[in-house]
Amino acid sequence: MFIIKYVVVMLYCMGVYQYSRSTRSFNNWLFDYILPKQPGNISKRCGIQWLLLDFKDSQNTESLMTCLDVFSDEIVNSPRLLKISLRIRSTLKY
Repeated sequence: MFIIKYVVVMLYCMGVYQYSRSTRSFNNWLFDYILPKQPGNISKRCGIQWLLLDFKDSQNTESLMTCLDVFSDEIVNSPRLLKISLRIRSTLKY
C-alpha cells in the first residue's frame, strides 16, 4: 500500500514541479517545496525518501549529508525513513 501512496505523491510533486515551470533541478525544487511542510506530512516523508535515495544513488555525499541534517527530526519520527537513513549511513565513507 505504501508503494502506491509513494508513487501517487511523487507523481503529484512532479506535476506541481512541471506546473511551476521552475528552471531548477527537480531535487533542488523538491527540497525547497517540502522544507516548510508540517512534520508527518505525506508529501514531506515521500520527498525525503526520494531525496535520500536519489542522493545515495548519484553518490552526492554533500547533498545527502545536508538532507540528513535538515530533516533529522522527521527521519527520527518515521520508522521507514530511519531504516533508510541507517542503511545509507552504514554505506557512507567519511
